[in-house]
Amino acid sequence: MPKPPGPQYTSGHEVNADGSVDFACSTDVELWPWLALPPQHPIVLQTQNFWSSIGASDALGNMDPDKWSALTWTDWVCGPPDCGPAVRGHYRTTRLDDDKLAFQIVLFDAADRTIATMLGKGVVFRTRNFEQWRDEAKHETEVEAPHADFTYADRALLNLTEREQPLVGPLVVDNAEALITKANGLPPGHPYFSGSGDHVNSTHLAEAARQVASLVLEGAPFRVTGGEMDMRRYIELGCPFRLVIEASDDDAITLALSQLDKDRATISLRFERL
Repeated sequence: MPKPPGPQYTSGHEVNADGSVDFACSTDVELWPWLALPPQHPIVLQTQNFWSSIGASDALGNMDPDKWSALTWTDWVCGPPDCGPAVRGHYRTTRLDDDKLAFQIVLFDAADRTIATMLGKGVVFRTRNFEQWRDEAKHETEVEAPHADFTYADRALLNLTEREQPLVGPLVVDNAEALITKANGLPPGHPYFSGSGDHVNSTHLAEAARQVASLVLEGAPFRVTGGEMDMRRYIELGCPFRLVIEASDDDAITLALSQLDKDRATISLRFERL
């Protein structure tokens, strides 16, 4: 995929002999408003995952304008809760237990504490007919799923800061619906989100899952300590999707995501109450 235009979150890339990359992270909150959130917030980590992998791939010469990539799986583990914002990171490729190739990103604060260790893998495909394929998929959801009467959950139960927006509806037994649109899923409506606006991205999904966990905890404060997302199909903007609780206990939750009755993704979060 082509390198995104405009400012880059990472800089000073140094490619090491083993193919890993060291880089610096921006701490400019005006340029990157999501940095106003706690350093281990899912929105922050998933956004850093994107920008860090883009920067490292560009430093390695792996950006191809004739191909497109999509993150299909990611796992992350947070470090101690008192970490500050990321000032540097380390990127490398690794092999998972199933011997599949993945990337690993480790972020560090100014005291050299590990904020989070993230793994990810994806698919690469050529851009030929990509726009036509995506237009057809988006048109299907627009026709089949009107959402004018969607009701969002009470903000008081979602552990939101003043500038964040609800993404999910009330919890009904073991599930909740979510609706992410360009109004609540992109700036200026939601200043902490970013993306192409083509589809619901990994940052949206992680935050929607966090909001469902907050509903399960009845609005009690908590910290996400890690998670895993297996994303099998695109979820479209502007069309409700469902998050069904498959498993839940005192410090973890697993959600199955579907849209228009089609399986889309599975998300697990680990957390601790504050």
